[in-house]
Amino acid sequence: MKRGDRTLEQRKQIPYITILLIAANFIVFFITEFTGSSEDPDHMIAMGAAFEPLILQQHEWYRLITHFFLHFGWDHLINNMVSLAVLGYALEANMGRISYLVFYFLCGILAGVSSIVYNVYIGAQYTVSAGASGAIYGLMGALLVMLIIGNRGRKRSTEVPRFMIYLAFINGVTVNSITMYSAEAMLSAAGAYFFQRTSSLITSKRGVGTLN
Repeated sequence: MKRGDRTLEQRKQIPYITILLIAANFIVFFITEFTGSSEDPDHMIAMGAAFEPLILQQHEWYRLITHFFLHFGWDHLINNMVSLAVLGYALEANMGRISYLVFYFLCGILAGVSSIVYNVYIGAQYTVSAGASGAIYGLMGALLVMLIIGNRGRKRSTEVPRFMIYLAFINGVTVNSITMYSAEAMLSAAGAYFFQRTSSLITSKRGVGTLN
């Protein structure tokens, strides 16, 4: 491999979208702390956290996106960003940057919807929700699909199982704020990722270009 080709390949491996997402989360956190407190539910609602009455009754649908850029305190932020960094390194190059970004947002939105359904119709209570946990669990679902389906017939990398064990430990043990919607988002993400891969395969067979 030529030096120029090696440099280009190394650049492709840098998870630029993941870095931007992490930077955005830190910027939002600093703004939240500067203007109030990230552990104050009322201030978090003012900053864009998910709150069922405002979404369902006031139709503030933007909260389905803004809520996964907000975090309750440093521990919540750091744990999620470490997980995002590890997953992003494993997934972004394989999925393609645009697909990865769209998929991340899709997982975060689905997590927010699942949280609303669970809190209102099952838990029968209103809850202030924030955090990237749902989107991160969606990425874990994509990683699981890649491990089980995407690697069939290929030499499997030992990095993937180590990533999954690491993330299971970090999120399962130290993040206490993850609720029921995370598991639902993981299942939804696995199906969505499978659909994405299937659609890409069908599109490529028809000779239509796809975005990466």
